[in-house]
Amino acid sequence: MNLRKLLPFVLCAVCACSNEDASPSLTDTGTDATIQDVGTDVSSSTDASLDLGPITDSGATDVGADATATDAGVDMPEGLPDGPSSERQTARFLGDTAAENGFYEYLPPGYGDGQKRPLLVFWHGIGENGTGDEMTLPKVLANGPPQLINRDQWPSERPFVVLSPQHAGGGCPSAVEIEKFVNFAVANYDIDPKRVYGTGLSCGAIGLWSYLARDKGNVTVAAVPIAGDGKGPYNNAGCDLGLTAIWAFHGDADPTVNVSGTNVPVDGMLADCPMPPRQEVKKTIYPGVGHNSWSRTYDGSAGHDIYAWLLSFSKP
Repeated sequence: MNLRKLLPFVLCAVCACSNEDASPSLTDTGTDATIQDVGTDVSSSTDASLDLGPITDSGATDVGADATATDAGVDMPEGLPDGPSSERQTARFLGDTAAENGFYEYLPPGYGDGQKRPLLVFWHGIGENGTGDEMTLPKVLANGPPQLINRDQWPSERPFVVLSPQHAGGGCPSAVEIEKFVNFAVANYDIDPKRVYGTGLSCGAIGLWSYLARDKGNVTVAAVPIAGDGKGPYNNAGCDLGLTAIWAFHGDADPTVNVSGTNVPVDGMLADCPMPPRQEVKKTIYPGVGHNSWSRTYDGSAGHDIYAWLLSFSKP
């Protein structure tokens, strides 16, 4: 038995079960907000949103829906068969590939047949920071798409290559770090460059907002930031932030990242940025929900299909 491959999933049983919610201080200086790393996990929560049973969303407010590979250093399979999604998710530890992050790699059925697939890059919260090695990378499986894939709750018909990198050190991933990883993914996997998407939660969403302000729709065509803060990126980039289609989610009772982090940039772009050139920008605010507004969003239990929405966007 390959213990190296088994270890991440054994460790994940410990990492992914931590649901304590600490509320580290959030410093908003009018530029990029930064969650201070206090050694606790703010991407988990004692909020009721951790209940993975049915969650209704009748009170949620949807705003602003406008009309309208090369060798990555690993063996690439040819025509992967269908089967449980967990069997197609692989840990790529730091040093295994040319990427500057360790990451989880999910390849959809059929990958390797020469067809270009859409790319979805997921960025975790601060509690899952780590060094990308066998001991810390399994923390990335705690939330979002890699969690659903690991639990075999990811439909095989979703065509994405899903890559979930781990941010090292304290704080949130920078715009440059995200840009480098996205460029690595597009260059080293069979990716359709017209269908590159991003998503992230909490600290990962803060980094994603900053990346979108830097990217200006050049590579990433649509993104879903959840419980992040886009005020600084909007102040810096203005209407250029909306050159990527954005659907942002937040809980209005979030004590860790204030809901203004979603309201200010989305409301500003809807009011001041003509479409076109702006792309579709909208938000969903969950009433009474705390920091964990992502579980119900990623698993679809709140009634929103973010994956179909992402796939509705493609570069000309």
